[in-house]
Amino acid sequence: MTNAHLPGRVLSKEEIDHLLTPICPWNSDDTPEERRAVIERYLTCRFTAREDPYGMCGSNVTICRFFDTNGAEEILATIEQKNREQGMGNHEIPGTNIRIINYSHCQKCGAVFSFKDVRDYYAKPRPDPVLASGDHQHRNDSRMFCHVCQTYFLPSLVIVDDTPKNEVQCLCRMQTVNEIEKYYSQKGRRVLTAAKRNIVNFGTGNAILNDVLLDEMTDRPALVSNLINYTPAHLALNLLDGTNVSKKDYLFDRRDWRVLQ
Repeated sequence: MTNAHLPGRVLSKEEIDHLLTPICPWNSDDTPEERRAVIERYLTCRFTAREDPYGMCGSNVTICRFFDTNGAEEILATIEQKNREQGMGNHEIPGTNIRIINYSHCQKCGAVFSFKDVRDYYAKPRPDPVLASGDHQHRNDSRMFCHVCQTYFLPSLVIVDDTPKNEVQCLCRMQTVNEIEKYYSQKGRRVLTAAKRNIVNFGTGNAILNDVLLDEMTDRPALVSNLINYTPAHLALNLLDGTNVSKKDYLFDRRDWRVLQ
């Protein structure tokens, strides 16, 4: 029997989505406005291939999946309102219609956590005796502990452009830095805190030069999204248009880089 006579295989929804997803390549000749438009398309085109979870994730750790959860829009609206009341989270990307909102709720008991809750927990996580030190936990333990039902889960970020378009894993600042450094290390490059040349001393503390470009990490949407999420508005435009390296921008902001929570 020839291939022409073989019965056709029905494509899965993920395969169909992948075929329909437009390709949004960066071009070195693009203007800053064109690059920002490309990034906007990149963030809002559904990421069909999910990244493996970053950090610690066992079989008993649930992952917050917005598009796989009943009532997800109501949960997200509740989180967005809590963020608004507390004055943090609901990150708006300058020059775009995109917002990045944490999607953090315990799927076992239904408890909902604001961005402040997530930030405060990552700053002082529940000690885990399996981990060698507190610094090791800060860099590698991406789990969040639900104090209501005593279980772990992995929070997410939802990318919203009028309506939710995408979701990626939520990481704290320290984990974002750590995972980006590991990613570049696999390519044979030292970046961010791994490169001594980036450490700038101001007498009262250190700052870190941001020597990574978004278009070098397009196969890691979670790292791209988290880096944007933690970048202040006055530095975000440079990050989006790819001038952060030439302008010698600092990572996140000019502050002691050790205090990244």
